[in-house]
Amino acid sequence: MGEAKRLSYYDIPPSNAQSVKTFDGKTYKLKGAVAIDNKTGNIERIAEIYYRIRSVVDESQKIIAKRKTQEDELMVVYRKRKTMN
Repeated sequence: MGEAKRLSYYDIPPSNAQSVKTFDGKTYKLKGAVAIDNKTGNIERIAEIYYRIRSVVDESQKIIAKRKTQEDELMVVYRKRKTMN
């Protein structure tokens, strides 16, 4: 197995991320380096919410990064490809 890759907040905008979900249950839509709360419309920078992010989702609704606890690093998720036998 390879080394797990950390996803820093600098890497989130160019990673085709569409939205993030935080440990407190909030969902934010991403627009460049800012995050917009889906319920309230409040705008925050990704850097401000980075340590509260639980998962990062791309345009096709696939999880591209996640962390299990708030103390863990945000790690890129690698999915195994299905092979045809």
